[in-house]
Amino acid sequence: MNKVRLYYISLAVCGAILGTMGLSSVVSGSIALIPVLLSIGGIGIIVGVVYEVFISSNSIDTVPDDRLVWFMVSMAVIGVVAGIWSLVG
Repeated sequence: MNKVRLYYISLAVCGAILGTMGLSSVVSGSIALIPVLLSIGGIGIIVGVVYEVFISSNSIDTVPDDRLVWFMVSMAVIGVVAGIWSLVG
């Protein structure tokens, strides 16, 4: 798989996790600073990824380092596992 696509997919997953955590607290009625900032940050990450992939002309030219790509992938996997774990447990 292409490293750039893998990087942007894992970055979008991390943004979705942050946004979901923040929005779930806001929707439940607990409007505080941290959940609002989590939701804004998560949505901002997703918007940034969409902009880089579809609108920016040089998204393929900026290939991140392999260590950063695999770090982002591992953090996305840990975030998904932790989210599933919190739902089950």
